[in-house]
Amino acid sequence: MRHALYILLISSLIFAQSSDAALTIYKDGTALIKQPVAWSVPSGYSYVTWGDLPNGMHRDTPFLNMDGADIISQRFNDNVFSGSDYFNTLKGKEIQVKPKEGKLVRGTLLEISSGSVTISHQSGIISFNRSELEYIGNKKADISQPSFHPYLSWDIKSKSGKVVEGELVYKTNNFSWNTVYRLKMINEEKGELIAEAVVSNSSNMDFKNAFLKLVEGNLNKVRTVQPPRPERMNRAVSMAAKNDGMPMMGKDELGDYHIYSLNDTHDLGAKENITVRMYGPLDVGYEKKYVFENTERRQKEEPLEVQLTMENTESNGLGISLPGGKVEMYSYKKVNGLEYIGADKMGQVPKGQSTTLTSGRAFDVTGNRKVLNYDRQRKSEEAVIEIKVSNARNEEVNVLLVEHINGDWIIKDESLNYQKKDASTVHFPLSLNAGETKSVYYTYRKEWK
Repeated sequence: MRHALYILLISSLIFAQSSDAALTIYKDGTALIKQPVAWSVPSGYSYVTWGDLPNGMHRDTPFLNMDGADIISQRFNDNVFSGSDYFNTLKGKEIQVKPKEGKLVRGTLLEISSGSVTISHQSGIISFNRSELEYIGNKKADISQPSFHPYLSWDIKSKSGKVVEGELVYKTNNFSWNTVYRLKMINEEKGELIAEAVVSNSSNMDFKNAFLKLVEGNLNKVRTVQPPRPERMNRAVSMAAKNDGMPMMGKDELGDYHIYSLNDTHDLGAKENITVRMYGPLDVGYEKKYVFENTERRQKEEPLEVQLTMENTESNGLGISLPGGKVEMYSYKKVNGLEYIGADKMGQVPKGQSTTLTSGRAFDVTGNRKVLNYDRQRKSEEAVIEIKVSNARNEEVNVLLVEHINGDWIIKDESLNYQKKDASTVHFPLSLNAGETKSVYYTYRKEWK
């Protein structure tokens, strides 16, 4: 037989707030919460509750990891007060309905929904539009100690009266993070790179003094969870950059994923974003080139695309695992300071690999592609291509002509050496001096049976 139960209310069931929790946040909109707990319990059986839970908690994930006491059972109570649920329980009972422009009406509630209320009145069945009602009431309402938040409860057993410690662990929705890079381009070859993590708490719960870990990579799940929408609030957490450009967080591996641990604790309020420094500023190098990309018989004239290729190597100031994210690019001149010049998405870049970013199109480096001749026979096709590139800048530029040709092809009569990148892609690299214009000619021929 059980001893007398000792009821211990651990936290408020009205306000959701956490202190000193550890949050591991994933890029699929979920997080693992590890909440430390320390309770003073008597000898024997006790009943404890915990009500500081965020909306979106996965019901099958909470478990209490505790030292010094045995957990007999766990319950999750989601019987939160709801006006619509309450009035649905009043079906068949007398209620009062007050139209905005009319007298109070009493009757038996037959049906209630978000759009209408139907009652049985002495004059017949009457249906009201909810938007036209001033209020709906019940004189005999008796609601004692309504619950406004879900809560967990446990039956535990302790051999002696003492303080027991542990942590409550659970998964929840409404958390996400993304990486934003700031690339400050000092010249055509060198710049500074800063990596920041934007952490989002879309739940209804404040987390005070939280330890944050961010996981790069997508975990396998039973059911796909959609990421939360961007929130209304955003708050930047300024962290002084170290002179040697060392990371502002530790990095480890979680199986096949990378996990980044912020070195400091942070307050992450409900419906709030915070921005924290991950890396930088790091001195990095890049190769800048102007790209003109076309396919077979296409003819066009347009500014060339500006691309930056950056090697993730130690010799290039990096050599670290770079999570995927958005890269904001700025041009820097001492006279004018920073000027925004474009943005691009970057995927995960492992150590030793490279990434190519597009900042936009150049105003003063243009390309003109023409098909000078095209001849198609029953079993063959041949085209003569001219590509003219003009550099109106005051310095030399590197240009890459990218040509896509499908099928079984050969190139002949080329005016510039080319590189076959794959079965359908040809590269013509070239350099142009300031104010120079160059033309490239080639013929492609395709044959089939």
